[in-house]
Amino acid sequence: MKMKRKNILMMGCLAGLLLLSACSSEENMADTGNKIDVAKGIRFQFTEEAFVPGEVAAAKQGTRALAEPQEIDLGNGIIAEATLEPDTAGCAQTRAGNPVPDGTYKIYAIDAGGTRHDGLTGTMTGGVFTPSGHWELEAGTYTFVCINSAVTDNGNELYINMGRGRFKEDNDNPLIGVVPSVVVTNPNDVIVLFVMRHQQARVRYGFVSYTEPIENFDFDFDSDGDIGGDIYYDLQGNKLRNGTENAYLMREYHIPVHQDRAYAPSSLVTEYLHTTDYVYVSPDLTARVFADVNAGSLYGRTITLRQYYFPLGTLQKNHSYIWKLKLKNKDPWYLYNDGTIGSLGKRGSRTPIGIVVKEKTSASDQGTACALDIRNYIWKNVQDHIEENVHPSPTNMVETAADMNGENWTYNANLQGIVRSNQATTYPAFYQAARYTPGVATASSIGRWYLPSYGELIQFVHVFDKSFTLTTTETTSPHYPQISTEFGGKVKSAFTQVGKPDPNHRFIISSTQIDGGGGGIGFRPAYINMMGESDPRLYTGFCWNTMTNSYIMPFVHF
Repeated sequence: MKMKRKNILMMGCLAGLLLLSACSSEENMADTGNKIDVAKGIRFQFTEEAFVPGEVAAAKQGTRALAEPQEIDLGNGIIAEATLEPDTAGCAQTRAGNPVPDGTYKIYAIDAGGTRHDGLTGTMTGGVFTPSGHWELEAGTYTFVCINSAVTDNGNELYINMGRGRFKEDNDNPLIGVVPSVVVTNPNDVIVLFVMRHQQARVRYGFVSYTEPIENFDFDFDSDGDIGGDIYYDLQGNKLRNGTENAYLMREYHIPVHQDRAYAPSSLVTEYLHTTDYVYVSPDLTARVFADVNAGSLYGRTITLRQYYFPLGTLQKNHSYIWKLKLKNKDPWYLYNDGTIGSLGKRGSRTPIGIVVKEKTSASDQGTACALDIRNYIWKNVQDHIEENVHPSPTNMVETAADMNGENWTYNANLQGIVRSNQATTYPAFYQAARYTPGVATASSIGRWYLPSYGELIQFVHVFDKSFTLTTTETTSPHYPQISTEFGGKVKSAFTQVGKPDPNHRFIISSTQIDGGGGGIGFRPAYINMMGESDPRLYTGFCWNTMTNSYIMPFVHF
């Protein structure tokens, strides 16, 4: 009887436990309802949006950053050309995406009705997000938003203060990622891929020199300020309005500059690029920015201490720009005995043997230089004025200046089958030009010296006055077209500063013939005569074969 009563009690207890268990399960279902444990049902993945090259356009369009170059004569033999350009460096997006910076991130959701659901805060380390806390969402459709700690969350809107530009540091550059229309159901493995988008533009400075790098360079950043330093956004990252903070580039002194490669003398005119780190700025920055150059030397001269200022135009967020100051040498490059080129101030142990009249810009290209010596030789020892080079010969000064075949006229047979560089008596100018030596051993990359064509002599003129032009209507007989007032002095200095005679006031003959148009004139050699410092004219046209006061200035390819 006691055993039966004990069994009945045990069965009653078991039934009670089952009932309690059922009630607990029902209560749990009621608490959970249709909610999804975000940590278990949703996987968050992150990439950082790659910067893209900035869009630049003419200032008159007013819709993009400025692209029109501004040229400044520094007055010390250096011309500075300032321009803003798209920056393609560091803009590559990997197939897997760029990893997001480490730091603190926040994720929240906005449902289809516009209600915000606070979510997770956590740390990002090596691309892995580790949340703190627990987050559940009802099944439904959501827009997910992720921000980093550089974005202030005010509950009903977002805020970013970008007043002063800054160099990049983790958590210092605001990122917002938005993924719309994500359907969350239970059970479901949902993947939310955040592309964290930059809210700033980035700008770096690039100082460009040619053939030689800048030495001992020192400069500062500065800028004016104007509205656009802070921005308010809605909860989905759309801009609402600007705040009251001014936008600046940066005020920083003695900015580090990175030279793109070590100096190595070369036969090429190549760029040396000296760049700063990127400065991350408000895309609404419209104030003028400055570069204060404090010190530096280039092309054997001290760079003028001055402040360069310029407007950037309209920038765009997530776009990359480079402001370049191109420092150009107003003086000619010299060709040295080892086949390299450069300024006189950087010659070192090299010996100058020529002035570069055509720059070499690639390994497959061919540069041209004129000798630093001029010699007194006549074109031909016979006053026959027959057509020797090509038929038909040039009939005006523009056609004459198009002839670039001096080496051909020197070393290949003329129309009469004569190689003039072999004829010491009949063709002294050709013969002596082909045998010119600069008085020092030269590299094998330096070619044969020759009597230049008229077009090549005009290239020499353009080294010192790029604006000089000839016309089809001017006479081919001796005449005086205008040239810049500085021309004669520049030519004189280029020769005398290396210990060579001034070539001004000399009839420098070419290998080119001009068709004189009949009347017994025939075909005559073209020449130039630089009239010197006090006379801004170039005496040019044709002369006779046996003119005894004619000179040669040999040319060479390298």
